[in-house]
Amino acid sequence: MYIATIDGGTSNTRVFVWHDGIIAGQAKAAVGVRNTAMDGTNQRLQEAVRDTLAEAARMAGVATGDISIVLAAGMLTSNVGLCDIPHVTAPVSLEGLAQAMVVKELPAICQQPLWFVPGVRNCDPATLTPDQSIDMDMMRGEEVEAAGLLAQAAPEGKAVFVLPGSHNKYVMIDEQQRIQGCLTTLYGELLHSLTFDTILADTLNRSFASEFLAGPFRKGVSDYYQMGLLHGAFMTRILGMFCHYTAQEAQNYLLGLLMADDMTALKRSRIFAGLEKAIFVVAGNTVMQKAYEAILKKDGYQVVLAAEEQQQALSGRGALYLAGLRGLL
Repeated sequence: MYIATIDGGTSNTRVFVWHDGIIAGQAKAAVGVRNTAMDGTNQRLQEAVRDTLAEAARMAGVATGDISIVLAAGMLTSNVGLCDIPHVTAPVSLEGLAQAMVVKELPAICQQPLWFVPGVRNCDPATLTPDQSIDMDMMRGEEVEAAGLLAQAAPEGKAVFVLPGSHNKYVMIDEQQRIQGCLTTLYGELLHSLTFDTILADTLNRSFASEFLAGPFRKGVSDYYQMGLLHGAFMTRILGMFCHYTAQEAQNYLLGLLMADDMTALKRSRIFAGLEKAIFVVAGNTVMQKAYEAILKKDGYQVVLAAEEQQQALSGRGALYLAGLRGLL
């Protein structure tokens, strides 16, 4: 049996074709839901999903029509995606998430029905008050990645899955292995803007850290707590001009500064109460993993770094696991 998993994000669409649990073909297109927002129609997104699915199938040595099941997740389930599927409200088990999957016919993409995995929100908006708004957050795609991690190595007790990206996502898993909620930050977008679009660009050599340097990183963390985010960010330039920081050192300093801000939000979140009892499972590249390991262990948290092979096609693996729970496989 051939199965396709489609993960649609803001800027990219990825398709994996699986055979007996092994990736048989894959393809990617630089088209995402931002194109729908810009165009006012999802026509370009539909065409990209159709063509990327066909290319992934071709790489697997089959035709699109030979694929038995097509699974879709991420921003494809939003109002600027392929089909607007309402979020389910946390806490939700993986079994509950699987049962909430929605099937739709989209002949413009493929002849098979598409199974959509809904996103997850922290609270029911119907009962949300202004005082409770700080508890609200939502995700589309990261819940499937969380399922992929749980399927491969479910930690005992509470866990926090750390999923770095344009928007860093922190996903709380409770003792019953239910998704308790999430917290989102603009970490990746802000890091990109500071690195390329501000006066810091020259100091940072318009690039991100390619090597983890503990000293500058820890100074960034420390300076955040002493001077805050915005003055701390300008300190990056001061360190470059007067303390002879290399670009790599400045990049690590900024990494620590922004990560400390993330940690502050996490520790203050009511959704993440009992954080001290949780195991942090950290995804991402090597630099990000080492940075998280440093800042979390300093505060006494337990940390597990997700292996590279565990992270491969994580969304697809999660979608497959949920499809199995739904009885589709």
